[in-house]
Amino acid sequence: MFRYWWILLPVAGLYFGCASTKPPAGNEALLPEIDVIQVKEHSDEALKLAQEAKLDVEMVTNKLTETDNRLILLSEEVSSVSIAKIEELENRLALLIEAYKDLQAQVTAIEAIPRYAPVKKKGKPATFSPAAAAPLLGSNEYELYQGALRTFNSRAYDKAIELFNDVLKEYPKGEYAGNARYWIGECYYALGDYASGVASFIHVFDFKNSPKADDAQFKVGLSYLKMGQATMAREELRKLVDRYPASEYVERAKKYLAEIK
Repeated sequence: MFRYWWILLPVAGLYFGCASTKPPAGNEALLPEIDVIQVKEHSDEALKLAQEAKLDVEMVTNKLTETDNRLILLSEEVSSVSIAKIEELENRLALLIEAYKDLQAQVTAIEAIPRYAPVKKKGKPATFSPAAAAPLLGSNEYELYQGALRTFNSRAYDKAIELFNDVLKEYPKGEYAGNARYWIGECYYALGDYASGVASFIHVFDFKNSPKADDAQFKVGLSYLKMGQATMAREELRKLVDRYPASEYVERAKKYLAEIK
């Protein structure tokens, strides 16, 4: 009967081994297996992407900052160029007005010259000779003055001051003395020496009925404005409006008065 005992031993062992295995409790959840290596690779990749995104954001931020700075600089440059251009155009316009006034004065003087000289004894009238107008058109004072204006127009302001002063020295009460004084003020104004400009502009009023009186009054106001003296600027611009209501600078003076705080 026991000759086959050796066959039953493995079966018995298998039975008792299975009986001793404990099933998992009903309230214990089965946890999924975690691939640690895969999780680490994913986290490394996510970190790398986050770092790249951060670098991209920083790059974009720097570009925006750089663009803003360029816009600010460009705005300042445009503003400064506009102001400089306006002042240059103002000077050019003043030169044209000055040339027009000179031509008008010359035409008036020529028209005042009689076409015929008094009748000579022989009864033959002497016709008008263009040489009679030479003192007006080609006088030394006129040439000095025009040379100084051309120098001013070429922006050689220091040299122009010397030339306008030569006009005043040679012809202190000449036809262009008041104008020369005015343009000396313009030279100082262009050089940024507004105090000297004011002093020169004020001397224009020493010349009675000077055609540059309203111009000088306007530039006195602008010079004080450039120096940051708003009260004086307002007072001088108001003088222009009150004393020279027909001046071409009245509207601009009113604009400045409205902007002065």
